[in-house]
Amino acid sequence: MKTALLAIPAFLLAACVSSGPESQLGKQDKEQQRIVLTRTSDCVYQSTIDGFDALDNTHLVLYSMGQRKAYLVELTGACFDVKDLSSLAAVDGDNNGQICGIGRDSIVYQRMGRVENCRILGMQELSNERRIELGVGAPPPKPKKADKPKPEDKPAESK
Repeated sequence: MKTALLAIPAFLLAACVSSGPESQLGKQDKEQQRIVLTRTSDCVYQSTIDGFDALDNTHLVLYSMGQRKAYLVELTGACFDVKDLSSLAAVDGDNNGQICGIGRDSIVYQRMGRVENCRILGMQELSNERRIELGVGAPPPKPKKADKPKPEDKPAESK
């Protein structure tokens, strides 16, 4: 009787470990690009940061000056759910007015009632080509300077 009971769980276990295409779904390597910083010590003034995009849970793109400048930021690996954030704050840990790839600067966000503090490991200003490669798009065009209005020509007075 004991052998019959052991045979059923072994059969179920064998069915769960099949090697068909359905079981390969979790093993498929999603083509994720490897994000590498070539420089790690670039800086951006904290007051000019006006947006961000999360590439994954350890890489962000911070935007400055109306998204005309972009900076790739690498965070410590202990940060969770960064990709799902709708807001965050850049903290100037060394009080120099800049967020840099070196120093005590960090990214802070609220998650499930707690404040998470993620240290910045590196920062690199992105070229337009690198922005497109990372999928964050090219910068918007520079706004054109408005021409000064010309003084209206006064009609010649007739005598």
